[in-house]
Amino acid sequence: MPFLYMNICVLTPVILFGLLGNVLSMLTWSRGRHRNTSTAALLTALAVMDTLVLAMPALEYWVLHVLNIWIRRSNIYACKVFGFASYFCPTSSSWIIVLVTAERLVSIWFPIRVRRVCTRTKMCLCMLLVWLVVAAVYSPFIVEAELFVESDLNVTTCDLDKNGTFFIHFYAPLMWVDLCLLFMIPFILIVIANALILYKILKSRRVFVRQCEYKSYRTRVANAFTIRAIVLSIFFLICLLPVSTYEVYYAYTVDNDALTRNICQILLYANSALNFILYCVVGSGFRKDMKTVLLNLCTKKEVVCLDDHDGRSTSCVQQSLMNRNNKLPNSNCWYIMDVLYGCLFMQTINNYFFIILTWLPPFKYSVR
Repeated sequence: MPFLYMNICVLTPVILFGLLGNVLSMLTWSRGRHRNTSTAALLTALAVMDTLVLAMPALEYWVLHVLNIWIRRSNIYACKVFGFASYFCPTSSSWIIVLVTAERLVSIWFPIRVRRVCTRTKMCLCMLLVWLVVAAVYSPFIVEAELFVESDLNVTTCDLDKNGTFFIHFYAPLMWVDLCLLFMIPFILIVIANALILYKILKSRRVFVRQCEYKSYRTRVANAFTIRAIVLSIFFLICLLPVSTYEVYYAYTVDNDALTRNICQILLYANSALNFILYCVVGSGFRKDMKTVLLNLCTKKEVVCLDDHDGRSTSCVQQSLMNRNNKLPNSNCWYIMDVLYGCLFMQTINNYFFIILTWLPPFKYSVR
């Protein structure tokens, strides 16, 4: 019963918020002003991978522990695909974050060469290489995963053959590789890259301070990036280290502690939901582009969003308030966009959360 409440109260909003945020991210980066840039390609791919994590492994985990339905054991193809996706998608997401950080590092240290070094084509080729390597590493889960009938419970399960050669000799080393690919190597690279970026920002700030130019602006930029780099590293550590270490522990002991695994899985899926906030929403340019794209889709008219003079707020103006039928655009649509925009950027997040809770029907499912 505690697992049921944990998955309903924690995992449910993680999946819903993550899917909504990643869909908005894909729409914004594919339709916004920067859609032809390498950054847009990387963050669109990150949103796609995070969506796959939430729509496949996370949703499967939720259905299993809330509705008591295990999708993997429906047929052999589902067994192999879901087993492979639960490793491939999170690891691919981690390495796309590494590429995003590397592109920022190049843009800070080599601003003149960045357009030639970090082109959209080169970033797409890097992502393709990442996907091929990760797919090759986790391909044994497609080959070795099988459906078994547990004789003591007389139920069908999807798992690796624990008496087979692969599980006995290669499963534990593969989990060490998974620890390095999913968390260890990306975490080290992200920390080093952020440290180099921060060093360059602080160095440039000192130059401007000596020249008495833009002192307050450079200080704000340095402070903001310092906080952001620390937050990114902490979230990456909290969300991915537990599940990686637990997989290594399980490979040697085969001791499946239900509570520990449940917490580790929720943290893993939370990482895919939080990437939308950590890498997109924190940028004012992304927020402005997202509001423009949403209003364009809603009103089917071109809407231009401009920053105010202080740069802290954005106002959107519809270029033509009359549509083809000479009617004003639907006011409900503007209200919905305002509510969605306000909820996503946590202007009134607590109120919306409690309103949503009042709409949810009581759950009457029980765990197996």
